[in-house]
Amino acid sequence: MTPIIGVTATLKEDIDQVAERPLGHFVRADLDYVAGVAEAGGAPVVLPPVGERRMAEAVIGGLDGLLLSGGSDLDPRYYGEEPSPELGPTIPERDAFEVALLEVALRRGIPVFGICRGLQVLNVVLGGTLYQDLPSQFGGEVLKHRQTTPKWQATHEIEVRDGSYLAEVAGRGVVKVNSYHHQGIKDLADGLVVSARSEDGVVEGIEGTDLSDRWLVGVQWHAEAMRGASRQQRALFEAHVSAAEHHARRQAAA
Repeated sequence: MTPIIGVTATLKEDIDQVAERPLGHFVRADLDYVAGVAEAGGAPVVLPPVGERRMAEAVIGGLDGLLLSGGSDLDPRYYGEEPSPELGPTIPERDAFEVALLEVALRRGIPVFGICRGLQVLNVVLGGTLYQDLPSQFGGEVLKHRQTTPKWQATHEIEVRDGSYLAEVAGRGVVKVNSYHHQGIKDLADGLVVSARSEDGVVEGIEGTDLSDRWLVGVQWHAEAMRGASRQQRALFEAHVSAAEHHARRQAAA
């Protein structure tokens, strides 16, 4: 069977470059996420961030897996903090929808793969917190985690924890990754373990403590953008689609 994977999207307002007038508010999903799911054997479905709880309940029943994509900063009020001056733009509609969607997905045991912002949302919904801005809050020497080079190029290394699920999928030891973020995990949520860090100590990978019960994996880098350059990155999508297929078969047999 072909598992159906929901891919979260963002909202974007386009402006006419000549007349400088609004053209409309659009739902936007990077094609790399969609292609990554399709190449791994899944059927991607883009999820517009509208409707909060009601819409989340309605769409989740048709999904076998959920991919939380990257994008804007998460409103810190979701983890009990006021915005800092360094906080980037937030999208209230997206925050509300994704939090509701993930809560329903977790309750139903749907396999979840979080990328960049998606890793952060996963941690927060499970009870963790974030650094709103790594350069000003993390302390110590911090790598440049927001690269200006093309997204398929790696700019720093991470150390994958031996014995972790991520090590089985993406390879043990050192993995080269790209980096497009200024927020990161501060307090790790219960039910998650760290599976990778960059050399400055920033969390780069997380996974559930019991993946046989609930498949949860998150990476801080943009794996979708490096699929063509690294077999390790494609393997992450394949692992998620495989987990979604297993979930679908288990549900069908129940």
